[in-house]
Amino acid sequence: MSLPTGATVVGIKCKDGAIVGTDSLISWGTFIITDKGIKAFKLTDRIVLASAGLTSDYQMLVNELKALIRLYELDHKKQISVRSLAKMVANTLYARKLMPLFVQTIIVGVDESGPALYTLDMGGSLIPDEYAAAGSGIQTAYGVLENGYKPGMTVKQAEKLVIEAVRAGMARDAQSGGKIHIMAVTSEGVKERVVE
Repeated sequence: MSLPTGATVVGIKCKDGAIVGTDSLISWGTFIITDKGIKAFKLTDRIVLASAGLTSDYQMLVNELKALIRLYELDHKKQISVRSLAKMVANTLYARKLMPLFVQTIIVGVDESGPALYTLDMGGSLIPDEYAAAGSGIQTAYGVLENGYKPGMTVKQAEKLVIEAVRAGMARDAQSGGKIHIMAVTSEGVKERVVE
């Protein structure tokens, strides 16, 4: 489904963690609203959600998830796992399938089971994978990922590939642009940086 908003979002599961990168352009059709948009969000100390789609929809989803995560952790007396959170997102999206949130989501994180990456469409399909791309820059980004991905990459190695894939999406997709926002997740937590 073609949306009037654009994005290039890329994620890679690594042997020592996981990483996502996004562009920062928020657009509506051919109108650029800002090049300082945020499309990746730290949900817990070791889980990040990155999303393409309608900005209002993924912002609302993130706010709802933060509340649901807090309730889960109070109820279960433990931190939520990446899979449990991904399933929570899938259930939330599926429950709204008749009035969907226009989002494509990549969830990355590290828990007691190790690093994980899941992709979800707006219908709530839940797909575990080694790497993924979302948004209007997806075709070019996947070309770079499929050419450069190697099993067993470290977060440091994968960061270069994520930057290259997002940059390629930004170069070929008129609705992607701005700066590249990187969020790397390891057992030590989430590290963020912005690449010009």
